[in-house]
Amino acid sequence: MGKEGFVEKGFVFLFICLLMISINSLTMILSYTFFWEKAYRSVSENQYEAVVIGYKKEITRTQNFRSSSYHNTAIYFPKVKYVNSEGKEVIKVVDMTSNHPPSLGQTLNITDNRTRRSANNTDINGLVFIFGCIFTGVAAFFAILIATYTTEYSLKIRITISAYGALILCVINGIGVLLIYLRQ
Repeated sequence: MGKEGFVEKGFVFLFICLLMISINSLTMILSYTFFWEKAYRSVSENQYEAVVIGYKKEITRTQNFRSSSYHNTAIYFPKVKYVNSEGKEVIKVVDMTSNHPPSLGQTLNITDNRTRRSANNTDINGLVFIFGCIFTGVAAFFAILIATYTTEYSLKIRITISAYGALILCVINGIGVLLIYLRQ
């Protein structure tokens, strides 16, 4: 093996490391944000029934891939009012949004803590959680498959390890969803 082979393997290894870091980061961020944090807050915080009194508007910039143009899109986070465990009226923004935000006067099940800036929505959109769980499982599968690239394992063993890793992440995310559901 000459110097060319070493440089080529170095670039392949660097590319695999960057790809693995990106996929792992995406998987962990999505799992933490959509499953683990919501489950933890659902279990550890007091539960309230809140009424939607308004919206916090944020502008996000999105790209149209067909025309490569950008446009601004408004997203709305519901502002809710509820009475906390101390009997005080609290107004907070809920950490959820969708294409169809809840209407004014609609009640939402939330959990909240005085130290947090936003309230945690515990209403579960099953479809989003199912697709999120599948997506993070698939991402974990490929992340583990890439991570085991430099090992001496055969492809069959690497695929088996990757499948178990993806299954474990899906089960952990599923337990989070179950905790949220049981807390409702």
